[in-house]
Order: sequence, then structure tokens, then C-alpha cells
Amino acid sequence: MATKKSSSAAKKKAAPKKQAAKKKSNTVKKQSVREESAALYTNDESAQASLQSAVTHSEPASEKQESGNGIYLFLVLAGVAAIGYLGYAKYVAKKNQVAVEPAKVETTTTPVAPKVEESKPEVTEAPTAPEEAVASATSAYLVDKIGTKKKWTEAAAYCKEIGASLPSKQELGDFAKNASKELKNSDKYWSSNESAKSKEKAISIKLETGANFAEPKSTKNKVLCKN
Repeated sequence: MATKKSSSAAKKKAAPKKQAAKKKSNTVKKQSVREESAALYTNDESAQASLQSAVTHSEPASEKQESGNGIYLFLVLAGVAAIGYLGYAKYVAKKNQVAVEPAKVETTTTPVAPKVEESKPEVTEAPTAPEEAVASATSAYLVDKIGTKKKWTEAAAYCKEIGASLPSKQELGDFAKNASKELKNSDKYWSSNESAKSKEKAISIKLETGANFAEPKSTKNKVLCKN
């Protein structure tokens, strides 16, 4: 019983010492942990600072490198575009030159012999006997000197003045057969014949039909004189 009490008393005396030692060791551990954490923190700050400085130093270099790469790429693209444009311009120029230049066609001209006009002899037909008779019959009348409408006595005087005479009824009838179309109209012409039934009348001829009329001498008709 005494030994148990002494051992319990010894344990009670030793317990405070153990607790104090534990407390001391705990405090030492805490201090070492704090010091380690502080050291790590400082190391982290220095690492972060170094990283930031490295980043800040590398950013301008990267920017310069990127700008240099962009300029190089731009120059390459500009060169490619220039080469393509020059090639296209040459192609268009050749195409236009081919389209403008006409095709050269060699033509051989064969000499043409000059035309020789053959001179044909003029053939004049001799007038027949009836035509000669008509021409001689009508040529005696002064067609270009036909007098305006006059009385029978005035008509005889007019023909006498120009050195001609009034044609007879028969002569005017023959002339009417071959008279020109200009004279064959409704006009009547005096003849040199008086009416057999009345001395106050004379015979007139209508060249259009060749009919004769006994009209008063005071009537005015046209005058066709004969040589």
C-alpha cells in the first residue's frame, strides 16, 4: 500500500514537470513553424517580385518580336500581291494587243486588162416613101407661127402678111391626119373655102377629128398658114 501511494505521489510531482516540458516544446515548435512560414512568405514575395520583373522585361521584347513578325508578314503579302498584279497586267496587255492587231491577209492582185470599147457604126434608117410624103406634106405648114383666134377675113390677112396663105378645106383635112398630138385638141382652124350655101359663112376644120364646119365669118378661130 505504501509503495502504491509513493508511486502515485511521485507521478503527481512529475506531472507538472511533464506538462511544463510539453508546453515549452509546443512553444518552440510554434516559434519554429512561424519562422519557417515567415521565411517561406518572404521567399514567395521575392519569387513573385522576380517573376514580375521577368514578365515586365519580357513583355517589351515579345511586343517587339510580334511587331517585327507583323511587318515581315505584311511585306511578304505586299510582294506577293505586287507580283500577281504585274502578271495580270502583262496578261491583259498581251490579250488587248492580240485583239487590236488585225489579221494580215496576203492578197494577190491580178492585173485586169483594160476594156476596149468597140466602136459600132451608126446606122441611120432611110425614111420610107409614106414617111417622106407625110414630112413633105406637113413641112409646108407654119406650125411655129399659128395665129391666135381671129375672124375669117383677119385670118386671110394674117397669112398674107407673113408671106403665106390660108390652106384649103382639103389641105387642112390631110394635115389633120398626120398632125402632132399638141395640135389635136378642141380648137378649130379657118380654111380658105367659103360655104357653098351662104357667102356669110366659111369652112373651119377641127384637127382632132378632121371634121369641117360652116361657121359665120365673124366667128374667131385659130389660123394655120401654109407656104
